Amino acid sequence: MKRIILLLISILFITNGFSQSVYVDRALSFSTNKYGGTARFVGMGGAFGAIGGDFSSLAINPAGLGIYRSSEFVFSPGMSYSNNTSVYINNPMEDDNYAMNLNNLSFVASYDLENSDTRWINANFAVGFNRTNNFNDNVLFEGVNNSSLMEVFVTYARQTTDPGQLDGMYEYLLWESELLLFDSTAMEFYNEIDDEIYINNPDNFEINQRKIIEREGSVSEFTFAFGGNYANTLYVGASVGINRLNYTEYATHYEYESVNAEVPGVYGFSFIESSNTQGTGLNVKFGAIYKPIEFLRIGASVQTPTFYDLEEEFYNKAIGYYDDGLTLDAKSPVQTYAYELNTPFRFIGSVGFQIGKMGIIDVDYEYVNYTKMNLDDDDNSQAIIDDNNNINGIFQKTHNLRAGAEFRTGPFYLRAGGGYYMNPYKNGDNDLNTTIVLAGGAGYRVNKFFIDFAFAQSRMNYKVMAYDWLYNTAVADIDNITNNFIVTMGFKF
Repeated sequence: MKRIILLLISILFITNGFSQSVYVDRALSFSTNKYGGTARFVGMGGAFGAIGGDFSSLAINPAGLGIYRSSEFVFSPGMSYSNNTSVYINNPMEDDNYAMNLNNLSFVASYDLENSDTRWINANFAVGFNRTNNFNDNVLFEGVNNSSLMEVFVTYARQTTDPGQLDGMYEYLLWESELLLFDSTAMEFYNEIDDEIYINNPDNFEINQRKIIEREGSVSEFTFAFGGNYANTLYVGASVGINRLNYTEYATHYEYESVNAEVPGVYGFSFIESSNTQGTGLNVKFGAIYKPIEFLRIGASVQTPTFYDLEEEFYNKAIGYYDDGLTLDAKSPVQTYAYELNTPFRFIGSVGFQIGKMGIIDVDYEYVNYTKMNLDDDDNSQAIIDDNNNINGIFQKTHNLRAGAEFRTGPFYLRAGGGYYMNPYKNGDNDLNTTIVLAGGAGYRVNKFFIDFAFAQSRMNYKVMAYDWLYNTAVADIDNITNNFIVTMGFKF
């Protein structure tokens, strides 16, 4: 009777939407900008909305293109290093990830109009790309829990008595690897781990759990932009951005028996979820910079949503490890799912100060309403409707700040900056999911050549569950630190 009650509660709990769709989380990941690009831009914390004169500033305000007075070719290789420290059920762990990447490659053509009959000083065209998001990351956490992912699988399996009706992406894989068994007397599916929890050892059950999440990929924005300088007072610009997204995630959930609570016949199991998402998006940006007096610049820009067409390929795999040394596994067929994502509008206001030839200071304010993210597919499925309702319910409007400064002495430049990116979630601790960026750099510019270096570190704390389940209260606390090292070489002509 106890098991029947637990089953009914569990099914009710699951069908009421406790498990948040992975596509809701992906919508946020794919809508978040972690601005990269040239070393000069990164070294000032990405604060360039009212300054311009750098290709990466077009990601903030395309009017920055109007500042150029000469043509330029720039490329910016770099390296990222991320470190995640986790605490799961009082057990600390650590994992790292290194990745080499190309942050920026661009060309700017400047045309002098001072001899024309208008007050336009110059008109400029730019083409190139900036890396606007970096997904490379490894997360590892491990601990001893009194709940098991197997409880979830058994609960779902017991909604049928026919193995052929089991979900081919989940429970059927456990059936194929002989982790899930069928009791012909009770006419229900069971597993030795689940029985240890509810029948044989309910008061003293424990099991070792390890979760590994490996992520790779990026978003690169290919930009085509036009900008102009009117009377050295007003700078305007517009750009079309083609975003190329590539994201891979490989998540392994591994459980194995504890020396204090052995499981008959079964040593442990792994459940692996692998997915790759690729696609292309389109956005448009408009911006202006106004210079009312020589040392003051005021910038404003708007970015339309990025309209993504995405396709995901994914498969799952189950592996059973048995006491007799036998290992059995089963893998699902590769599935595909095509869907659309619209990211939110972005509105940016900026104030910049030109301190003669000594330096510049810029402060940016960015407004993003993450409740306006929207998912869609060809079927307009109920799952998509639920996801969009969840997006509207759990996310909020955010107010982000960036500030940066550059000081010059002869051909040498020193830079520093930082950013504050507000928690996009509506409820909970505001310190969680908030990103803090600190950056610095240096440069050398002479004649027609320049070289810049930058280092930026971002920090974020967040919580994650190994799996959502009524009886699982264990949460991993993750402290993420990502370091970016960038060098930029450029040629003016």
